[in-house]
Amino acid sequence: MVNCVQKLAGYVRPGSYLGRHWLYCWSWRPYLLEVLSVAVTFGSSWIVGASSTAAADLAAGDDEQETESPLFSCHSGGAGGGNLRDTPAPDCIGQISSFKIDKVKHKVFLSHSGAQKEFVEQLCVDLEARAYIFPFFDQRHHSLPKGKDFVPFIKEAAQLCHVAVIVLSEKYLCSKWPMIELAEFHAAQQAGNQQLYMLPVFYKLAVDDLDDRAIEDRWMPRWRQLAKDDRRIDVEKWGAAVRALRKANGLVFGKHSTTEVGYRKEIVQSIFRLSPPDLLYGSSREMVGYDRMCEIGRNRFVRHKGVGAAVLGLYGTTGRGKTTLCKALCDRFFAEFSGRVCHVELGEMSTIKRQKMMLKRTKLMLKSLKLMLKKLCGIEGDVLDSITDVCQGMELLRVHVLRKPVFLAIDNVIGDESSLAEAREYLKVGFHPHSRILITSRSKSNVQELLSGGEFCIAMPRLRVNEAGEIFLRSAAPMRSISGLTDEERRIVGLCIQQCLFESEGYESDSGSWDSDSDEVSCEPHVEEKELLSMSDVWESGWKSYHPLALSALGDFFRRYSSNSHILGWKDHLGKNVDPFKDFWSLPEGIGRIIGLQFSSLHPSEQLLFLDIALYWNGFLRHRSRWLEWASELHDVTAAVIDRKLQDLTRFGMIKYDDACINEEKYGYFNVPVPTLYKEFAEWYATEHGLKGLKKNSWGVCQSSGATQNRHSSLSDLVRLRVFDLSRASGRLVASKTMQELHNLEVLHLHSCPNLTELDLQGLDSLRHLELVKLEKLVTVTLSGSLGADEDLGIYESLQSVVLEQLESLTHGPDLRSCRSLHWLKVRWCPKWTNLEQIISEYRDLKELELVRLVPQQWASIPIVESLPSLQYFYLSIATKGYDVDLRDVIRAVEGLECWDHALMVAELLRHLRSLRVDDLSPAVRGEWIVIEWNRRGCDKLTVQDSKDLYRNWE
Repeated sequence: MVNCVQKLAGYVRPGSYLGRHWLYCWSWRPYLLEVLSVAVTFGSSWIVGASSTAAADLAAGDDEQETESPLFSCHSGGAGGGNLRDTPAPDCIGQISSFKIDKVKHKVFLSHSGAQKEFVEQLCVDLEARAYIFPFFDQRHHSLPKGKDFVPFIKEAAQLCHVAVIVLSEKYLCSKWPMIELAEFHAAQQAGNQQLYMLPVFYKLAVDDLDDRAIEDRWMPRWRQLAKDDRRIDVEKWGAAVRALRKANGLVFGKHSTTEVGYRKEIVQSIFRLSPPDLLYGSSREMVGYDRMCEIGRNRFVRHKGVGAAVLGLYGTTGRGKTTLCKALCDRFFAEFSGRVCHVELGEMSTIKRQKMMLKRTKLMLKSLKLMLKKLCGIEGDVLDSITDVCQGMELLRVHVLRKPVFLAIDNVIGDESSLAEAREYLKVGFHPHSRILITSRSKSNVQELLSGGEFCIAMPRLRVNEAGEIFLRSAAPMRSISGLTDEERRIVGLCIQQCLFESEGYESDSGSWDSDSDEVSCEPHVEEKELLSMSDVWESGWKSYHPLALSALGDFFRRYSSNSHILGWKDHLGKNVDPFKDFWSLPEGIGRIIGLQFSSLHPSEQLLFLDIALYWNGFLRHRSRWLEWASELHDVTAAVIDRKLQDLTRFGMIKYDDACINEEKYGYFNVPVPTLYKEFAEWYATEHGLKGLKKNSWGVCQSSGATQNRHSSLSDLVRLRVFDLSRASGRLVASKTMQELHNLEVLHLHSCPNLTELDLQGLDSLRHLELVKLEKLVTVTLSGSLGADEDLGIYESLQSVVLEQLESLTHGPDLRSCRSLHWLKVRWCPKWTNLEQIISEYRDLKELELVRLVPQQWASIPIVESLPSLQYFYLSIATKGYDVDLRDVIRAVEGLECWDHALMVAELLRHLRSLRVDDLSPAVRGEWIVIEWNRRGCDKLTVQDSKDLYRNWE
């Protein structure tokens, strides 16, 4: 059996696929308890990574149990039993110090005489049902194996247990082995086992039966009689043990309960207060920063009038540790709430196809309800089995959950309405006022929507530097710890973990401060930060946070791929052009799979919108309303539909649309932030589906974003393509045959392709958005209509938006006069393209025009806005560095106009600029730019300003 367990421990690793799923095999159930018994006897802790459901199955045979199964103990300080008669209500119980892993197999010892066997056996069953897998009871094989000497087993368990439940009766005090057990308990306390509590249960005996007179007159004579037949019996030690037992407040039958069922329940509750059960989550060992994280969470609960209890909303991107913290708080609160803690996760729905969602949602909700009824209300057996309807379960929960304080963690509320609706139903059941309710989500907006207020909401606490280092070393050098490193090793670890910094939730990068609902504050660097990081790195880590899964992935890279396993050898990799996250996204159990499942649960149109935001939109539109209109045209839906989808993506935690609207209001520009991890996932996804042969230099998205799994799609499948930093393959990419293969392409970005000189877009008959950036040698861009019938105009019919930016050699820009659908045009720093008026003035349907950094040679070709009847927004920025342009005369002329038509005013300004010749300009000491901005949409507004503090505004 030992060999079997050792082999099993070799295969079942914490967190592994096998460790989570092997234990589900029902055919093994008759043997697993025995295997686990031996494993724990030999101090094995491999079950820490086992499935929570499986571990509970072993304990109680219940499919609904969802707790994990490492062995824990708690230290409350002091020997003896503690006052159990006067134990306060759960909300007043002092917090037991953090649970610590140990190798004690039997934390609860049921000491009794044979006369109380039936009562104690039922008590053992009650404990096993409440997650104590191994209470020491002489009828259990794991306690006294058949065919072996039982004496060593009894003595060892008695010396190491945490709670000695002593079922007192006259028979107990007159029997040899029960009294030997009692003496062992007392001896263990005297020897320093301060974890051991003696809990006297006055079942068939009164408290007065333990006073000094009773000991001398009633019990001593019987013990001396037993000692005649067994020299091992020390009567004086037995007397001392009974006197010590008398000091420990216990439970008296008839006083604490008048029925055996109620009496056993009081005993179980008392055991809860003294020692946690076996089936906790193991967070104190597995979670780095356990005590600190739990204290942050514990102190941020705020009473919510609508819920009727204290609540906390916690948000953070995927993999930040929200679920781990939920489990940690369950462990932390277990004793305080007498075991009435429960963790339910709602995010499983993100992997379910929509057509099956309602049926599956009902089934999962019923499962969660049964779990809460069992964990929070103690409802089990036939009553639990008889619940077949969600309404039944909710009604039963409402009736019972109000009676006693509970801790409930509603984890991973995702963005779909059914998930939010389910969370709302749980919040409305009506909790005891001393209960605590935790809500977690990837999105801040989900939490705020459920709890209706920012005061209940905080970002996931950040890892400190030393904690990040410990997580990294767990994968990179499992036998090493930060505290045992040399100064040089610490420095190298600090350099490694800096690669795992991502933006922090709760930090406003624009204002450089923490959000009001964040638990983080600016402060002096910690000592460990100064030891591990340079001051510049300390500054960066002050507004970013370490991602646990990224740290583990990077550590795994160094452990697997570093030729020198010594830490000092890792610095060689830091300077090389090596991507340590190469396999990060494709790991079967990594963050890539988690985000991938979330991504695949979206509708293809939502996937495409997310990828557009993360990859293909560079913020060329300044205002929300115009961006929504542009996106709606690109996606063939209304702006209202785009707005709704953006809100949905925000609730899923994949973008921050709410922050974009805030940024526009506060800072005057519109930008949709994408969390770094999601942006990097999008880059990986698009790279894997990009052009064959250009994998490292392209992002490609297929016709139906999530439908195909081919890593390298054919050209005709692509609807989005970005090619960047491309030199050798430029010629092949722009060949006419290649372009014709890309006939379904809707978005094309070419960025930093240094050898590209000519670009012919013939064949791109579906192209809607064209973006050419930093093509320093590009001279000519040619548009060509379809080669088919005359009525099929191809790109002239489809093209809607064009961005031309930093094309320093461009002399022959695209002739866009035949583009019927062109609505958006931005030209930035194309200094040699001088026929702007000829090209632009015929865009009758143009809605938005930006001309940025025009040089003097281009001023004469600035188009007059009067010729653009559909124009809603115009932005002009002209470069005047080295020249002095005086606009005062033209402004006076505009101000003197009798007609305050802003279109006319803009036209006058532009005519003045067009009339200026380079020779007419005199050198200036100052004056570098002039901006004219006219916004007709919403409120008709015209602004003129320059770097000489000239500013005019008309509304």
